[in-house]
Amino acid sequence: MTLIPPGAVKICGLREPIHAEAAARSGADLLGFIFAPSRRQITPDQAAECIVAARQAAGRPILTVGVFVDVPVETMNQAAEVAGLDLLQLHGDEPPDILPDLSRLVIKAFRPAPGTSIDDLRSTLDRYLQSDRSPVAFLIDGYHPTLHGGGGVRADWTLASEIASRYDVILAGGLDPDNVAEAIQTVAPRGVDVSSGVEREGRKEPGLIARFITAAKAAFAERDALTADR
Repeated sequence: MTLIPPGAVKICGLREPIHAEAAARSGADLLGFIFAPSRRQITPDQAAECIVAARQAAGRPILTVGVFVDVPVETMNQAAEVAGLDLLQLHGDEPPDILPDLSRLVIKAFRPAPGTSIDDLRSTLDRYLQSDRSPVAFLIDGYHPTLHGGGGVRADWTLASEIASRYDVILAGGLDPDNVAEAIQTVAPRGVDVSSGVEREGRKEPGLIARFITAAKAAFAERDALTADR
């Protein structure tokens, strides 16, 4: 059973308590903090400060996620303890056999390259599901030849839709307040994830965060209503 609630919205790449609070107050279900080298990189202590502020502002359960790329298990476990993370998001080439050694459950991210077939991707996902501690969800991101995420590259919605019909999928990559409803209608993911799409000049913008969450929640509600009528 997945920890990710249906219709989940994740705001990723948070670095400042004020923005974590804004995301929490606006209804985010998951908050993401990037520990991999990038312009959004944060330390475990900084993440802990953001998480305390967000949980005080939320007044409800909210999940926190640490994003890592190909680092030792011990590094992830230590960061999770210091920051107070609920989940680890693996955004590199981490193999399935490390999952049981991690102290937190995992979201495993994939950036399918152009031309990746449905069968090949399913085969890869199934290898992770065979682990004793299989991922709680798979994140499908846009492909970039050098970046591991956060580049605003739109994912392949057709491929993501096929995967979402069989697996718990969080859709990322190139989402923003103006296209997230269409993405939800097209892909039918369990959740959506945004970082650059709620930024202005490289910094999180509370107004854009609120707009994104409102648009996503409305689209999920509409999808659920249509499903219930069938």
